[in-house]
Order: sequence, then structure tokens, then C-alpha cells
Amino acid sequence: MTQIQLLAQILPLLVFIVVDSIWNDVKISIVSAIVFAAVQLFYFYYKTGQFDWFVLIDMALIVGLGSVSIIFKNEMFFKIKPAIIEGAMVIFILVLLFLPDRFLLNYFGRMMPKGMVLNPAMIGSMKFMLLLTCGYILLHIGAIVYTAYFSSRRVWAIVSGPGFYLLFIPVMIFILVKRIRMRRVISQNRVGGHSSR
Repeated sequence: MTQIQLLAQILPLLVFIVVDSIWNDVKISIVSAIVFAAVQLFYFYYKTGQFDWFVLIDMALIVGLGSVSIIFKNEMFFKIKPAIIEGAMVIFILVLLFLPDRFLLNYFGRMMPKGMVLNPAMIGSMKFMLLLTCGYILLHIGAIVYTAYFSSRRVWAIVSGPGFYLLFIPVMIFILVKRIRMRRVISQNRVGGHSSR
């Protein structure tokens, strides 16, 4: 997920929080989030010259579920939007996990800096990271749904937006520790190789 895609999902929620804290009217808050999402979509198009498919889907869900919430006077339709978009991400990740290794090499190889080639030996680690990410997103989906039904709008908005990053902190620590251990093993192997000579 790119920075633009993350901003497209989080900024309308922040607008919802601010407007709701001022007017305390869910209808005004949802309409404000919809209007902001529309402006945001065209701003990204102006900056990049193209519509991002993720931003388009996110915008369609905001407008669709936001409108349904206003019509039926039930904010739950709007509140589950982040869970739906993340559910689609989980399905996409699971599809990637079951695809052939050659496809994954080509897919992730396009994301590598120019001149760099992805090592086929990294596929196992990448699949593990995808599985870890999938579990993390499922945990966040559960938190979104729970706060949507049992918490205040402000708590739900914080969990749905910034909470995504806060929940990711333990995962980042795990990745960092794993990388440090791998580097130590590599350096020890190099030292052992030199000493044997």
C-alpha cells in the first residue's frame, strides 16, 4: 500500500473526527467525509495525472456506504467501510500466497529499485511476511468492527485510522529484531570462514 493509498483511507476519517467533535451530528460528519474524499480524489489526479484504483475503490465505498448510512439513519454502514477495504486486502494477500514463486518474483521485482534483482531465496521470507501482514490486518478488522458497535465515534475513528499504525508497532519491532539476528548470523559465518582459512 502506497502513501497516497494510506492517506486516501485515513484523511477522510480524520475529517469525520474533527467535524463530529464540532457539530456532534453524524449526518454532517459523513457528508463532510464524502466531500473531502471527492476533493482528495481529484487532487491526487491533478498531482499524479491518473486515478489510483485503490483510491477510486475507497472513494466509491465512502460515497456508497456514507449515503446508505444517511438514508437509513444508521452510521454502521459508514463505520464498517475500513473493514471492507482491509478485507479485500486480505483476500489479495491470500491469493498472492498461493501463486507460483515465479509470479511473486516478477510481481515484487517490479517494486525493486532500478538495477536491483530480487533473490529467489527471499521468496520464503516474503511469504512469511505476507502471512504475518494478513494476520495483522485481520486483527485490525476485528478492532474496527468491535469499536464500530461498542465504542464512541471518536474511539472508532482513532482505531480505524491512526490505530492501524499503532497496532503495527509490535510487528515492526519483530521484523527489526529478526533482521538484527540475521545480520549477526551472517557476520559470524563470515568470521568463521576467515578463521578457518
